Amino acid sequence: MLGGGGARGAAQVGVLQALFEANIEAPAAVVGTSVGALNGASIAAYPSLAGTMMLREVWMSRPALSVFQAHPLGLVVSGIRRDQLSAFPQRNVRRLIDRAQALMGVTTFEQLRLPLAVVATDLNAGRPAVFRSGDLTPALLASTAIPGVFPMVRINGREHLDGGVVANTPLNTAVDDGAREILAVSLMAGGENEPSPAGFGELIARTLQLSLHHQMLSDYERLRERCRISGIHYLPLR
Repeated sequence: MLGGGGARGAAQVGVLQALFEANIEAPAAVVGTSVGALNGASIAAYPSLAGTMMLREVWMSRPALSVFQAHPLGLVVSGIRRDQLSAFPQRNVRRLIDRAQALMGVTTFEQLRLPLAVVATDLNAGRPAVFRSGDLTPALLASTAIPGVFPMVRINGREHLDGGVVANTPLNTAVDDGAREILAVSLMAGGENEPSPAGFGELIARTLQLSLHHQMLSDYERLRERCRISGIHYLPLR
């Protein structure tokens, strides 16, 4: 299970590489939100060390730099000032998805070697929307549509946003899909001795990080108490 976290998604690649180098068995299925969905699609296509090497190429590409080099909060503030719904056009993140698909050679869920669940937010219903079949591109665009940064994505007449809005670490989706043991790679833990925020942007970013992290911990404890699974292995990236 790969959580969201913007540019921190590069750290997930290192974790995945280390797991495969340690000969950890490939997962039976993958669940991803936001940037975790993008990484997850690549690993579902090639669940191997070679797959992580291709994913590293994606993160080192020009499209990745164009998407993640700017601070999201700065872009949101800029959009608010101009009364715009998004700061970037959809084509920026589409280029990144196209780059990943070109390297992996897949464009649909059905072409993947492992089952994949991509989590987005159904803005009209106010709940998670989970995509498991069909064209990968709209699902990944929806899951990575950071509010205020990238445009909403219309699928089947409904507007969708970044999955992290309602399920940044979607443990529930993994359980609903039948998982008995889950390896969760979270990008929102942060450290225990973080420096004080130096400005408004850092303050909001840290506040959001804490909110998402504790949402995940709450889900983690609730699922453990219900004994619906044999184990959740939680890897917080700081």
